[in-house]
Amino acid sequence: MKFITFLNCETAHQRQNGHISLANNYASAGNSFSRFLYTKGKSEISFKKMTSALVSDYEAWLQTCGLCRNTTSFYIRALQSVYHKAVRQSLTEDRRPFSEAYRGVARTAKRAIDASEICQLSTLDIRSDLLSSGDYEIGRRLDNMQHQLEFARDIFIFCFCARGLTFVDLAHLRKSDIRGNLLVYVRRKTKQRIEVQMEPMMQAIIERYPSDTDYLLPILTKAGNPEEVYQQYRYALGRYNACLDMLGRMLGGLKLTSYVSRHSWASAARQQNVPLSVISQSMGHDSEKTTEIYLKSLECNVINKTNHDLLNNVFRKTIKKKNG
Repeated sequence: MKFITFLNCETAHQRQNGHISLANNYASAGNSFSRFLYTKGKSEISFKKMTSALVSDYEAWLQTCGLCRNTTSFYIRALQSVYHKAVRQSLTEDRRPFSEAYRGVARTAKRAIDASEICQLSTLDIRSDLLSSGDYEIGRRLDNMQHQLEFARDIFIFCFCARGLTFVDLAHLRKSDIRGNLLVYVRRKTKQRIEVQMEPMMQAIIERYPSDTDYLLPILTKAGNPEEVYQQYRYALGRYNACLDMLGRMLGGLKLTSYVSRHSWASAARQQNVPLSVISQSMGHDSEKTTEIYLKSLECNVINKTNHDLLNNVFRKTIKKKNG
Protein backbone atom coordinates (compact mmCIF):
# COMPACT_ATOMS: atom_id res chain seq x y z
CA MET A 1 0.00 0.00 0.00
CA LYS A 2 1.28 3.48 -0.88
CA PHE A 3 1.14 6.64 1.22
CA ILE A 4 -1.86 8.49 -0.27
CA THR A 5 -3.92 5.29 -0.38
CA PHE A 6 -3.11 4.58 3.26
CA LEU A 7 -3.94 8.19 4.22
CA ASN A 8 -7.35 7.94 2.52
CA CYS A 9 -8.05 4.63 4.28
CA GLU A 10 -7.07 6.10 7.63
CA THR A 11 -9.30 9.13 6.98
CA ALA A 12 -12.26 6.85 6.24
CA HIS A 13 -11.47 4.75 9.33
CA GLN A 14 -11.48 7.80 11.61
CA ARG A 15 -14.74 9.00 10.09
CA GLN A 16 -16.39 5.61 10.64
CA ASN A 17 -15.27 5.68 14.28
CA GLY A 18 -16.90 9.05 14.80
CA HIS A 19 -13.63 11.04 14.94
CA ILE A 20 -14.93 13.56 12.44
CA SER A 21 -12.58 16.43 13.29
CA LEU A 22 -9.49 14.20 13.02
CA ALA A 23 -10.77 12.72 9.76
CA ASN A 24 -11.24 16.23 8.35
CA ASN A 25 -7.71 17.16 9.43
CA TYR A 26 -6.30 14.14 7.62
CA ALA A 27 -8.40 14.89 4.55
CA SER A 28 -7.25 18.53 4.42
CA ALA A 29 -3.59 17.56 4.76
CA GLY A 30 -4.01 14.77 2.20
CA ASN A 31 -5.62 17.12 -0.33
CA SER A 32 -2.81 19.63 0.16
CA PHE A 33 -0.08 16.99 -0.22
CA SER A 34 -1.80 15.54 -3.31
CA ARG A 35 -1.80 19.00 -4.94
CA PHE A 36 1.91 19.23 -4.22
CA LEU A 37 2.54 15.80 -5.78
CA TYR A 38 0.53 16.88 -8.82
CA THR A 39 3.03 19.70 -9.43
CA LYS A 40 5.65 16.94 -9.71
CA GLY A 41 3.53 14.91 -12.09
CA LYS A 42 2.53 12.31 -9.49
CA SER A 43 -0.73 11.18 -7.95
CA GLU A 44 0.71 8.67 -5.48
CA ILE A 45 4.00 7.99 -3.71
CA SER A 46 5.54 4.98 -2.04
CA PHE A 47 6.58 5.05 1.60
CA LYS A 48 10.21 4.63 0.54
CA LYS A 49 10.08 7.91 -1.34
CA MET A 50 8.71 9.78 1.68
CA THR A 51 12.04 11.39 2.50
CA SER A 52 13.10 14.44 4.47
CA ALA A 53 14.12 16.07 1.17
CA LEU A 54 10.60 15.59 -0.24
CA VAL A 55 8.97 16.91 2.93
CA SER A 56 11.31 19.91 2.81
CA ASP A 57 10.21 20.58 -0.78
CA TYR A 58 6.57 20.29 0.30
CA GLU A 59 7.14 22.73 3.16
CA ALA A 60 8.74 25.22 0.75
CA TRP A 61 5.83 24.78 -1.68
CA LEU A 62 3.33 25.54 1.09
CA GLN A 63 5.18 28.77 1.84
CA THR A 64 5.08 29.81 -1.82
CA CYS A 65 1.30 29.32 -1.64
CA GLY A 66 1.24 32.09 0.97
CA LEU A 67 0.35 29.91 3.97
CA CYS A 68 1.41 31.04 7.42
CA ARG A 69 3.80 29.00 9.54
CA ASN A 70 1.08 27.58 11.78
CA THR A 71 -0.89 26.32 8.77
CA THR A 72 2.15 24.60 7.25
CA SER A 73 2.88 23.06 10.66
CA PHE A 74 -0.73 21.81 10.84
CA TYR A 75 -0.37 19.95 7.52
CA ILE A 76 3.05 18.53 8.44
CA ARG A 77 1.82 17.24 11.80
CA ALA A 78 -1.24 15.61 10.23
CA LEU A 79 0.87 13.82 7.61
CA GLN A 80 3.38 12.78 10.27
CA SER A 81 0.57 11.31 12.38
CA VAL A 82 -0.60 9.17 9.45
CA TYR A 83 2.97 8.13 8.62
CA HIS A 84 3.59 6.99 12.21
CA LYS A 85 0.43 4.88 12.08
CA ALA A 86 1.81 3.15 8.99
CA VAL A 87 5.06 2.52 10.87
CA ARG A 88 3.18 0.98 13.80
CA GLN A 89 1.32 -1.27 11.36
CA SER A 90 4.67 -2.40 9.88
CA LEU A 91 3.83 -0.99 6.45
CA THR A 92 7.16 0.84 6.38
CA GLU A 93 10.25 1.38 8.47
CA ASP A 94 10.58 4.78 10.11
CA ARG A 95 12.86 6.89 7.94
CA ARG A 96 11.94 10.00 9.95
CA PRO A 97 10.99 12.12 6.92
CA PHE A 98 9.43 14.85 9.10
CA SER A 99 12.31 15.27 11.54
CA GLU A 100 13.63 18.48 9.93
CA ALA A 101 10.25 20.06 9.19
CA TYR A 102 8.73 22.76 11.39
CA ARG A 103 6.03 21.17 13.56
CA GLY A 104 5.66 23.78 16.27
CA VAL A 105 3.06 26.46 16.99
CA ALA A 106 4.27 29.98 16.28
CA ARG A 107 3.22 32.76 18.59
CA THR A 108 0.13 34.61 17.41
CA ALA A 109 -1.29 38.00 18.28
CA LYS A 110 -2.49 38.58 21.82
CA ARG A 111 -5.73 36.71 22.45
CA ALA A 112 -6.50 37.72 26.04
CA ILE A 113 -8.51 40.72 27.21
CA ASP A 114 -8.21 42.12 30.72
CA ALA A 115 -10.65 42.01 33.62
CA SER A 116 -12.08 45.47 32.99
CA GLU A 117 -12.93 44.52 29.40
CA ILE A 118 -14.59 41.30 30.59
CA CYS A 119 -16.76 43.46 32.87
CA GLN A 120 -17.59 45.85 30.02
CA LEU A 121 -18.70 42.93 27.90
CA SER A 122 -20.86 41.48 30.67
CA THR A 123 -22.74 44.79 31.13
CA LEU A 124 -22.88 45.86 27.47
CA ASP A 125 -26.29 47.30 26.47
CA ILE A 126 -26.56 45.36 23.21
CA ARG A 127 -30.02 46.60 22.20
CA SER A 128 -29.02 50.26 22.49
CA ASP A 129 -25.90 49.60 20.41
CA LEU A 130 -27.94 47.92 17.69
CA LEU A 131 -30.45 50.75 17.57
CA SER A 132 -27.75 53.42 17.48
CA SER A 133 -26.00 51.69 14.56
CA GLY A 134 -28.98 52.51 12.33
CA ASP A 135 -28.87 49.02 10.77
CA TYR A 136 -31.77 47.76 12.88
CA GLU A 137 -35.23 49.04 13.73
CA ILE A 138 -37.59 47.84 16.44
CA GLY A 139 -39.02 44.59 15.18
CA ARG A 140 -38.34 40.89 14.74
CA ARG A 141 -34.95 41.39 13.07
CA LEU A 142 -33.69 43.51 15.96
CA ASP A 143 -35.02 41.05 18.55
CA ASN A 144 -33.41 38.12 16.76
CA MET A 145 -30.00 39.79 16.48
CA GLN A 146 -30.19 40.97 20.10
CA HIS A 147 -30.90 37.41 21.23
CA GLN A 148 -28.00 35.98 19.20
CA LEU A 149 -25.54 38.53 20.53
CA GLU A 150 -26.69 38.17 24.13
CA PHE A 151 -26.42 34.39 23.84
CA ALA A 152 -22.87 34.67 22.43
CA ARG A 153 -21.92 37.14 25.18
CA ASP A 154 -23.29 34.81 27.87
CA ILE A 155 -21.50 31.78 26.39
CA PHE A 156 -18.26 33.76 26.48
CA ILE A 157 -18.83 34.73 30.13
CA PHE A 158 -19.78 31.13 31.02
CA CYS A 159 -16.55 29.81 29.48
CA PHE A 160 -14.53 32.42 31.38
CA CYS A 161 -16.23 31.56 34.68
CA ALA A 162 -15.70 27.84 34.05
CA ARG A 163 -11.90 28.27 34.11
CA GLY A 164 -11.47 28.85 30.40
CA LEU A 165 -13.82 26.13 29.19
CA THR A 166 -13.42 25.61 25.43
CA PHE A 167 -16.37 26.10 23.09
CA VAL A 168 -16.17 22.53 21.81
CA ASP A 169 -16.39 21.15 25.37
CA LEU A 170 -19.20 23.57 26.25
CA ALA A 171 -21.23 22.62 23.18
CA HIS A 172 -21.12 18.92 24.08
CA LEU A 173 -21.90 19.31 27.79
CA ARG A 174 -24.94 17.34 28.98
CA LYS A 175 -27.35 18.18 31.77
CA SER A 176 -26.07 15.06 33.51
CA ASP A 177 -22.62 16.72 33.73
CA ILE A 178 -23.98 18.92 36.54
CA ARG A 179 -23.45 16.90 39.69
CA GLY A 180 -24.49 18.78 42.79
CA ASN A 181 -22.48 22.00 42.80
CA LEU A 182 -19.92 20.67 40.31
CA LEU A 183 -19.64 20.69 36.55
CA VAL A 184 -17.83 17.46 35.65
CA TYR A 185 -16.66 16.71 32.12
CA VAL A 186 -13.84 15.10 30.12
CA ARG A 187 -11.90 17.37 27.79
CA ARG A 188 -12.37 16.24 24.22
CA LYS A 189 -8.81 17.20 23.30
CA THR A 190 -6.74 15.74 26.16
CA LYS A 191 -9.27 13.28 27.67
CA GLN A 192 -8.62 14.77 31.11
CA ARG A 193 -11.42 14.77 33.67
CA ILE A 194 -12.23 18.29 34.87
CA GLU A 195 -14.31 19.32 37.87
CA VAL A 196 -15.43 22.96 38.05
CA GLN A 197 -17.40 24.42 40.93
CA MET A 198 -20.65 25.93 39.71
CA GLU A 199 -20.63 29.68 40.22
CA PRO A 200 -23.80 31.84 40.45
CA MET A 201 -23.16 33.50 37.06
CA MET A 202 -22.84 30.07 35.42
CA GLN A 203 -26.07 28.85 36.97
CA ALA A 204 -27.91 32.03 35.94
CA ILE A 205 -26.83 31.55 32.30
CA ILE A 206 -28.02 27.93 32.29
CA GLU A 207 -31.41 29.02 33.63
CA ARG A 208 -31.60 31.85 31.08
CA TYR A 209 -31.28 29.45 28.15
CA PRO A 210 -33.23 26.25 28.88
CA SER A 211 -32.41 23.38 26.54
CA ASP A 212 -35.08 21.08 25.06
CA THR A 213 -32.52 18.28 24.66
CA ASP A 214 -30.06 16.42 26.88
CA TYR A 215 -27.45 19.06 26.08
CA LEU A 216 -26.81 21.59 28.85
CA LEU A 217 -27.18 24.63 26.58
CA PRO A 218 -29.01 25.00 23.24
CA ILE A 219 -25.86 25.09 21.09
CA LEU A 220 -26.27 21.63 19.57
CA THR A 221 -29.99 21.31 18.97
CA LYS A 222 -30.38 17.59 18.39
CA ALA A 223 -28.48 14.34 18.65
CA GLY A 224 -27.58 12.40 15.52
CA ASN A 225 -24.76 10.48 13.94
CA PRO A 226 -21.25 11.89 14.54
CA GLU A 227 -21.12 13.56 11.12
CA GLU A 228 -24.40 15.42 11.70
CA VAL A 229 -23.37 16.50 15.20
CA TYR A 230 -20.02 17.71 13.89
CA GLN A 231 -21.73 19.78 11.18
CA GLN A 232 -24.03 21.31 13.83
CA TYR A 233 -20.97 22.15 15.91
CA ARG A 234 -19.09 23.77 13.01
CA TYR A 235 -22.14 25.90 12.14
CA ALA A 236 -22.58 26.94 15.79
CA LEU A 237 -18.88 27.82 16.11
CA GLY A 238 -18.99 29.99 12.99
CA ARG A 239 -22.09 31.82 14.19
CA TYR A 240 -20.54 32.26 17.67
CA ASN A 241 -17.35 33.79 16.29
CA ALA A 242 -19.34 36.09 13.99
CA CYS A 243 -21.32 37.36 16.98
CA LEU A 244 -18.15 37.80 19.05
CA ASP A 245 -16.61 39.83 16.25
CA MET A 246 -19.63 42.13 16.29
CA LEU A 247 -19.53 42.42 20.08
CA GLY A 248 -15.85 43.31 19.91
CA ARG A 249 -16.59 46.15 17.52
CA MET A 250 -19.29 47.40 19.88
CA LEU A 251 -16.62 47.57 22.58
CA GLY A 252 -14.34 49.79 20.55
CA GLY A 253 -12.53 47.26 18.40
CA LEU A 254 -11.69 44.42 20.78
CA LYS A 255 -10.59 41.25 19.02
CA LEU A 256 -12.98 38.60 20.34
CA THR A 257 -12.95 34.95 19.24
CA SER A 258 -13.94 31.67 20.84
CA TYR A 259 -10.44 31.25 22.30
CA VAL A 260 -10.24 34.69 23.92
CA SER A 261 -12.25 33.69 27.02
CA ARG A 262 -9.83 30.80 27.66
CA HIS A 263 -6.71 32.92 27.23
CA SER A 264 -8.27 35.70 29.31
CA TRP A 265 -8.94 33.36 32.23
CA ALA A 266 -5.34 32.11 32.13
CA SER A 267 -4.00 35.67 32.06
CA ALA A 268 -6.31 36.82 34.86
CA ALA A 269 -5.24 33.86 37.00
CA ARG A 270 -1.57 34.61 36.37
CA GLN A 271 -2.08 38.27 37.30
CA GLN A 272 -3.57 37.04 40.59
CA ASN A 273 -0.27 35.17 41.16
CA VAL A 274 -1.85 31.73 40.72
CA PRO A 275 1.03 29.25 40.21
CA LEU A 276 1.60 28.05 36.66
CA SER A 277 1.11 24.42 37.72
CA VAL A 278 -2.33 25.25 39.15
CA ILE A 279 -3.39 27.13 36.00
CA SER A 280 -2.23 24.22 33.86
CA GLN A 281 -4.19 21.68 35.89
CA SER A 282 -7.25 23.94 36.07
CA MET A 283 -7.40 24.26 32.29
CA GLY A 284 -6.82 20.58 31.59
CA HIS A 285 -3.57 21.16 29.71
CA ASP A 286 -1.43 18.11 29.07
CA SER A 287 1.71 20.02 30.04
CA GLU A 288 2.81 23.31 31.58
CA LYS A 289 4.50 24.12 28.28
CA THR A 290 1.04 24.53 26.70
CA THR A 291 0.05 26.90 29.50
CA GLU A 292 3.23 28.92 28.96
CA ILE A 293 2.21 29.48 25.33
CA TYR A 294 -1.09 30.96 26.57
CA LEU A 295 0.75 33.32 28.89
CA LYS A 296 3.53 34.51 26.56
CA SER A 297 1.67 37.70 25.63
CA LEU A 298 0.97 38.42 29.30
CA GLU A 299 4.65 38.15 30.24
CA CYS A 300 5.53 40.38 27.28
CA ASN A 301 2.98 42.97 28.45
CA VAL A 302 4.49 42.92 31.95
CA ILE A 303 7.95 43.55 30.47
CA ASN A 304 6.63 46.36 28.27
CA LYS A 305 4.90 48.03 31.22
CA THR A 306 8.10 47.76 33.29
CA ASN A 307 10.03 49.39 30.48
CA HIS A 308 7.37 52.10 30.10
CA ASP A 309 7.53 52.93 33.82
CA LEU A 310 11.33 52.89 33.77
CA LEU A 311 11.51 55.32 30.84
CA ASN A 312 8.97 57.59 32.49
CA ASN A 313 11.09 57.71 35.64
CA VAL A 314 14.31 58.32 33.71
CA PHE A 315 13.04 60.97 31.33
CA ARG A 316 10.85 62.70 33.89
CA LYS A 317 14.05 63.72 35.67
CA THR A 318 15.54 64.92 32.38
CA ILE A 319 12.45 66.97 31.58
CA LYS A 320 12.47 68.51 35.06
CA LYS A 321 16.12 69.59 34.61
CA LYS A 322 15.32 71.18 31.24
CA ASN A 323 12.34 73.01 32.66
CA GLY A 324 14.21 73.91 35.84
